Amino acid sequence: VGAGLAGVALAHALHVDGHAPRVLEARARCGGRILGVDGFDLGPSWVWPTLQPRLAAWITTHGLRSYEQASTGALQFEDAVGRMQTYASGMAQEPPSQRLLGGSAALLAPLPALQGAGLIETGVTVRALQLGTEGVDVIAQGSDGTRRLQARRVALALPPRLVAAMAFDPPLPAALHAQLAALPTWMAGQAKFVARYARPFWRAAGFSGAAFSQRGPIGELHDATLPDGRAALTGFIAWPASVRAACADLPGAIVAQLQRLFGSTAAQPLAVHVQDWALEEFTATPADSAAVPREHPDYAPIMLPEPWRARVLLAGSEVAPDFGGYLEGALQSASAAHAWLSAR
Repeated sequence: VGAGLAGVALAHALHVDGHAPRVLEARARCGGRILGVDGFDLGPSWVWPTLQPRLAAWITTHGLRSYEQASTGALQFEDAVGRMQTYASGMAQEPPSQRLLGGSAALLAPLPALQGAGLIETGVTVRALQLGTEGVDVIAQGSDGTRRLQARRVALALPPRLVAAMAFDPPLPAALHAQLAALPTWMAGQAKFVARYARPFWRAAGFSGAAFSQRGPIGELHDATLPDGRAALTGFIAWPASVRAACADLPGAIVAQLQRLFGSTAAQPLAVHVQDWALEEFTATPADSAAVPREHPDYAPIMLPEPWRARVLLAGSEVAPDFGGYLEGALQSASAAHAWLSAR
C-alpha cells in the first residue's frame, strides 16, 4: 500500500523476482513525497551517495546521474526585522549535497515497467484491514466505490500516522496505535517553492543563492539552477501552516522576499511553484501541520504484534533503521520488506 519510493522499490524487487504484486496508491499520481515540475524538485532534492549506500546503488543500477549543489558565492542572512548580513564564504557542505538530473523523480525509474505490467492502481485509498484465516482482507475506496480485496500479506509503505488512521480488525493495541499516531511524518508540515528565472542573475552579483531568514516567509533558500542552464531558486517556507493558509498571496510574498535578498532583478520570475505538503491529505495529518519537529525524530523499525505480525509489515521510510524519513530510509524499508516477503 503506497507508491512512493519505498512502495515502488519493493514492487520492483518483487517484480524482478517474478512476482506480480498489487500496489494501491491513494493519490492520482505515484511518487509520494517525490514531486517536481520540469526537473525542479518540490519534495526531497538532495542525496549523499557517499553516506547512503542503498541510494548510491540504486542510482548506479538505474543509470542515474547526479551533480553537486551549487554553493559558490556569498550567503545572505536576514534577521527577524529584515536586517541583512552577507557572508562572503557562502555555505560549503561536506560531503557536498548532490542533486539528480531530472530531479528526484528520476529515482522512480522502475515505475513505467510496473505501470505497464498493470501492477499499480492509483486513486484507491485503503481504509481498513481485516485479518482472516488465510490472509488479509483489504477494504479500499476507489472511484467505483468500496472494494474488498484479498491478500496473503500486506506491506504498508506509508508514514505511521497514516497507518494509524486505518481501521484494523482485530484492533491494534492502544499503546501501539498511540505510538503510530504520535510519530511525525518527516517534512509533512512543510511547504517548499521553486522560483524560476531566465538566468541565474544572483551568480553574476557574487551570491551563491543560499540564504537564511528569521523574517520569512522563506526560511532557507538555495540555488536550484539545472546543469542545462535553466535557472531557479528553491527553498522552504518557514511560516507555519496556519500562517501560510491565511496569506492571500504567498507567491507574491516569496518574490518580495527574494527582492530583499537579491535586489530588484528578482521581481520578475518566469514562474513560482509552491507545494504545501500540509495540505496533502495522503501526506500530512492535522497533527503534522500543528507541530513541525524542530529536530529530526527518532525513527526506528516498528513491528506489529501478533496476530498481525505474520501478515502485515510497516514499510515506510519513517520505520527504517537509519535515515528514517529520507530517501535512503525508503530504500532501507523496501529492502527489509522484500526480505520479509521472500522468506515466507
